[in-house]
Amino acid sequence: MGKIFNILKKERSKKGIDSCSEMVFFRQFRGMLRSNPIFMKYADIDNDFDIIKANIIIKSIINKDELDSVINDMYIANANLSVDSIKDDINERISDLPYISYDNYKIYVPFFNKATNIVYSTESEKMFQYPYVELFKKFEPFTIDPFETYNIDLYSSLFTQLVKVSESETAVAFYHYDFNAIFIINKQGTLDNIIYLFDKHMKNPHKYNIIEKVRPLVNAYFNNDLSLFIYLLYKNDLVSYYVFRKICKIYQV
Repeated sequence: MGKIFNILKKERSKKGIDSCSEMVFFRQFRGMLRSNPIFMKYADIDNDFDIIKANIIIKSIINKDELDSVINDMYIANANLSVDSIKDDINERISDLPYISYDNYKIYVPFFNKATNIVYSTESEKMFQYPYVELFKKFEPFTIDPFETYNIDLYSSLFTQLVKVSESETAVAFYHYDFNAIFIINKQGTLDNIIYLFDKHMKNPHKYNIIEKVRPLVNAYFNNDLSLFIYLLYKNDLVSYYVFRKICKIYQV
């Protein structure tokens, strides 16, 4: 199916992509990545999947800064309160932050391991003890690769705008409304394929009920059913007739 994905990428419509929320957020906060050598590699992007990964890291940095500030302020301002009361107040103030549900814990900072995140989420009093006191400023020794550690859970979390469509034994398919694309991400957390929809030859693409439209397409992909995959692209109004015929000529269907 590789040739199909290349055609869909070549013929994709880029209308509105530069102004979509994902791209605007990346451009606005890209400097956060470039200001720290650990995260600098995420500032250079090659595709839309790189944008998604970069924004996960940016949101993680923002979360860490907010958590550091809230925890520090709450313990200083409420020294006369019990630790449990302070924790309740902290949880209320951070309730809107994105997180990963992982092993029944909330992971607010994915570039830290689970144990460090537990300190942030449920054992914040340890933040003023060694070694965790170092997290406020010299946190680099604590960092991990979030994509290797949390794998597919990271993409299913509140850190992304991805909507789960379906999954196989080895991969999960997500739809992204900004990019008009299906992202096939394997369960190790790396990209298998991007399937771009609603090409530039479609004057008035019908994007309603999109998840219902792409689910059978994804199932055909997972079943490696080439003919059905091509048929559903056109039948479900996901590509133009021009692109459909272009694909048919290559595969002679």
